[in-house]
Amino acid sequence: MIRFRNATDADFDLTFQIKRKSIKPYIEKIWGWDDAVQLEFHIEDFKSEKIKIIMDESDDAIGLIITTENKTHIYLKSLLLCDNVQGKGIGTEILRDLIKQAKSKSKQIELQVFKVNKRAKALYERLGFSTTGETELHYQMSTSYFN
Repeated sequence: MIRFRNATDADFDLTFQIKRKSIKPYIEKIWGWDDAVQLEFHIEDFKSEKIKIIMDESDDAIGLIITTENKTHIYLKSLLLCDNVQGKGIGTEILRDLIKQAKSKSKQIELQVFKVNKRAKALYERLGFSTTGETELHYQMSTSYFN
């Protein structure tokens, strides 16, 4: 059983650790991981009011999710799960809930995923997302849930 809590400014270090424990292997494949560089990116990007911390049944932080929404779309900016909980159905559960929200609001979900993250891309495809474009590093994916 997972739950979400709103992040606060005090979660800066926690969210950086989640990033390190979730996407470091993919960043290493693309650019190489440099803590100082990644910390600078984190400083620039960190906006606690947009982040929800994913908590497990023991109240341990196991990931984070960032979404934005407009009249027609939900954009999944980040869904990061710590490596020790990946592959246990948590991402699927979170995405299914997001899909239900999108359906209830007649909105499309959009996201992008690193090309080197084949596991995440396969998960999105299993849940009905299709590739709509690509950049040098990412696949852009979306699905419509209009009633």
